[in-house]
Amino acid sequence: MTKRILVPKIKLSGGAMPDQPEPIPPDLAKAFADAVFAFGVWSPEQNGRVIPIRRRGFYSISSVCDFVNRFTVPLPERVFKKLRSYMNDAPDGELIAKLEADKSYSTAARCLREMIERRAAK
Repeated sequence: MTKRILVPKIKLSGGAMPDQPEPIPPDLAKAFADAVFAFGVWSPEQNGRVIPIRRRGFYSISSVCDFVNRFTVPLPERVFKKLRSYMNDAPDGELIAKLEADKSYSTAARCLREMIERRAAK
């Protein structure tokens, strides 16, 4: 007689695989891309450049970073390249290493926020 092993079925919300990162909603992905590109002309005197997020309102670059911080999916290459173009070996060596090692929205958001804080402190 053959033994059957019963494995409990686990229902996942949204049908995602347990090891799959949560996908970023398109409106947040676009807002983060806009935030990265806006950072190039942002200055602390602007009191927070506002980025539109569809059906949510207008938010500062820092707030957009907060919204995408939990997403570990990779950045689009053009957004990665733009963010990386703002970084210099000094003082951004550590940020460069972090972003090169993990090209996710989460890491990119932390790097962008740190660059904002550094620019605001000047």
